[in-house]
Amino acid sequence: MSASLPLFTPGAGRAEVVAVTPALAARAGLTAWAAEFQLGTAGWRDLLDPDDPHSLDVPFNSLTLALVLEARAQLALEEGLDELHVGGEVRPHTPAFIDLAARIYAAHGIAVRLRPPAQFTTPIWLSSFGVFCEELAGGENFTASHSQNYKGGWKPMDDSGGQLLELADAIADRVRALAARAAAEGLEVHLAAADDPLIRRDFDPVDDYVAALRGIVPPALPDDVRAAADAGFRAAFGCEGGSMGATARRVFAGLGLGVAPSPTGVAGGLDAGDPAGAVFFTHFAERSDYYGIGTLDGVNHGVDPGKPQVYKHVGAQRLLRDGRAHVFFLWDPDGDRFNMVTTAPADLAASAVAAGLEVDELDAARCLVFFKPNQIYFMLTALRLESLQAAGELAACDWIVATTWPTSRSIGELAEAFNRRHGTALKTFRVPVGFKYFAALVRDLEDQLADEDAGGIAARALDATDTETVFGPRPRLLIMAEESGGAAMGAGEWLTSRHDGARSLAPKEKDGMQVGVLSLALAARLHLEGSSFARYYLDRLDRYEITHRFYERRDVTLADESLRGAARDAARAIGNAKKEATVAFFRSLEAMTPAAAEEALRARLPAGTPLPPVRRIFWAGDGTLIEFDGQWFMLRASGTDAVLRYYMEGMGRDGVSRLNAGLAGLADA
Repeated sequence: MSASLPLFTPGAGRAEVVAVTPALAARAGLTAWAAEFQLGTAGWRDLLDPDDPHSLDVPFNSLTLALVLEARAQLALEEGLDELHVGGEVRPHTPAFIDLAARIYAAHGIAVRLRPPAQFTTPIWLSSFGVFCEELAGGENFTASHSQNYKGGWKPMDDSGGQLLELADAIADRVRALAARAAAEGLEVHLAAADDPLIRRDFDPVDDYVAALRGIVPPALPDDVRAAADAGFRAAFGCEGGSMGATARRVFAGLGLGVAPSPTGVAGGLDAGDPAGAVFFTHFAERSDYYGIGTLDGVNHGVDPGKPQVYKHVGAQRLLRDGRAHVFFLWDPDGDRFNMVTTAPADLAASAVAAGLEVDELDAARCLVFFKPNQIYFMLTALRLESLQAAGELAACDWIVATTWPTSRSIGELAEAFNRRHGTALKTFRVPVGFKYFAALVRDLEDQLADEDAGGIAARALDATDTETVFGPRPRLLIMAEESGGAAMGAGEWLTSRHDGARSLAPKEKDGMQVGVLSLALAARLHLEGSSFARYYLDRLDRYEITHRFYERRDVTLADESLRGAARDAARAIGNAKKEATVAFFRSLEAMTPAAAEEALRARLPAGTPLPPVRRIFWAGDGTLIEFDGQWFMLRASGTDAVLRYYMEGMGRDGVSRLNAGLAGLADA
């Protein structure tokens, strides 16, 4: 049952009030909703109605959002936060939700910074960078990232551009208090006029971002890409109808890279551009239905570029087969996740498969080669390390290769191999899943260094197992990589904000633009060399003697998240019970000896499932990690979806696949 009338008028040039009467609170089930409200790994995500922002049939609507934003505004004032950025991507109702946030904040006397007129969307990484660059007190982005378009999302940030952590619990508590007041006596949420002077439409840090990006990309990038373009190279960038197109076009221009018109017949392409440009876009025009990408046989799988339902169904094969593109890159709607579709000589297919790559036929001469995010980050780590070594800059800093616990260990192996070969002192470090943990690591390093960067202070950090890593006096983040498809990289020098009031060692949010530009640089180089991503990957595996080659993630969905009302509540209850029981079983193994844990697993696994000896079991911050002989396994519950994730990596494909399948089956045992 939807609200009979809109609760506010987006864009209204007058002040308004969202009046939440006890009757409306009861009708909307506000107290029950508020009891479960929390800010998780990706902020707040929940079901919305793509056709009605005010619908009370779903938990993410203008009423619940008004309470969340009112809580945020009250706490911002109490904390002395006086200026916030509000942005968002393209999913349904985002402009209305941005309007609601800006007007609630302005009504509290908080200055608000929105994108300039006609620039409607903001990738998550640009919101994060801009908050830091413009020295704001915080910000937020309306995004549910790669989720289906029937999900809404809101991700608040602190003054560094990282996910807001310190006030997360306080916001949830204040939301519950506001819901209780609305149910008991009613509540009024005041909105300023949309043209209130406190609401400024001038948040535009793109030029500053390009300047910062130059500290990450190889200096020869523009020349290499132009040379490759002169040799016929073209790279397609798929935007999924999200927020990346318009901003990426400006970033490429700032780097001196032309954007070509899209080939005829490309969905959502550009008609105009630089004919000599090395890159072109697909699905550039913004659409809140994402062109139907990820929906197959009536099932909406979302728009995660790392899913085969997405990367195999965006038109990449046709463009590559016809020679209109030599590589196809893909961003998700808010620009924090990235993937690629590539080609290689057909005679390389068997070697690629043997090394753990996914391969499909393309034509008689070529095959398609798909990369998991782990494998992309492995290649980009190799690119950065080799570029820094060639420039004589690798020893100038204490470089850190940071990953999440379930990210491929091949990336850390690469750093260790570099140390052996070159006598460097690269450090590796692991954090729980969620980029907020990388942001916390960077902030901690910044705090340790304070105003001194080379004063003899040896920066250090503790991981989830209380193991301390000493980095040295000049820690720098070579890469921070999540297996799910997000990463960011830091430069060799401190980054200074626009007015010199703040400094940063590295981004506090995943940055698909960085990853895309570095991947473009590598693609151009490989084209000029007559090589391929597959050849580069295989060469680096062998050159650095990498043993962790076969990686698998299995996702077990626990509830249908498209359901509504009582059906949704019932499905979630069943799913949560299964999730809690499964997580509890694996966590119980931590208290056992390795031999006892082996017996507990063997008793539950199907007969004949290979089970290597257990060496170590521990809690990795948000899941149980088991180290076996020759491979490792981790179970964790997703922080954004009703899903259990089972990760495994090792040296043999069959051993990884069979054991992971058996362990994933325990959820139904």
